Amino acid sequence: MDTNVIDIKKFISDLKKERSELGSIINPIIEKYNLPKKELIEVCQIGKFIYKINSAMKISEKPEPPNPDFIIEYASKLIGLEHTRIFTENAINYNKIVTLLDYAEDIYRVKFPDEKLHAIISIQDDTLNYSQKEKRKFATEIVNYVYNFNKGIEIERPVYISNIRTTIHSQVSFSYKEINSNAPYLTKARLQTEIKKKENKLDNYKKGKSEISEYWLVLLIGSLSSASYQLNENENYKTESLFDCVYLMTDFDAEIIRIK
Repeated sequence: MDTNVIDIKKFISDLKKERSELGSIINPIIEKYNLPKKELIEVCQIGKFIYKINSAMKISEKPEPPNPDFIIEYASKLIGLEHTRIFTENAINYNKIVTLLDYAEDIYRVKFPDEKLHAIISIQDDTLNYSQKEKRKFATEIVNYVYNFNKGIEIERPVYISNIRTTIHSQVSFSYKEINSNAPYLTKARLQTEIKKKENKLDNYKKGKSEISEYWLVLLIGSLSSASYQLNENENYKTESLFDCVYLMTDFDAEIIRIK
């Protein structure tokens, strides 16, 4: 049999296995809690983390503050896991646009319940300033333009939208495509600043569940946007911390480095 065919079959087999094992990690916690979109994404991120380092681990809880973000169960012990993304200075602007598109997606789903599509939207100069009072107005403009664009109906495009593309999808999904998504490299100093912030929570955590034997920290970067740092292969990220273990993880390809 051709070697390329064997490689492709192995890749497909591995992908199916990964989906199955990842599902067994995240589905129980998704079914247990009624989580908003942001927290569902967090569960998926930590699910990928667990799958990569040890798929025998289990997410047993996703408690409310002032507790760690997740309680992980492994080898008859409990681990309190704190999780955070390290944002760049440009993150405020990026997140403002993403928040607006998420809101527009919700409106679209309600307004056009029978429609299914994926809309990929670029914003002029990657900048969109709006007040909280204007949020619904902007979101509704986006919804109406996406609907008409997808139907091939000519209407005036909002001035802040530079480009749009729609594709067939299984549900309603709006994505933001940056024109300039280049992100800076993560420095060790920036990393240590974020670790210190999270260490400040440890005393409160330790006053809670006495059964927790270790506290871990997972720091996320690398989501292919200007809001997230890139991993610098030439940087030594090894560091000291009050956490028992500290991991740095790239969101896009789930590369994981243990830095403590």
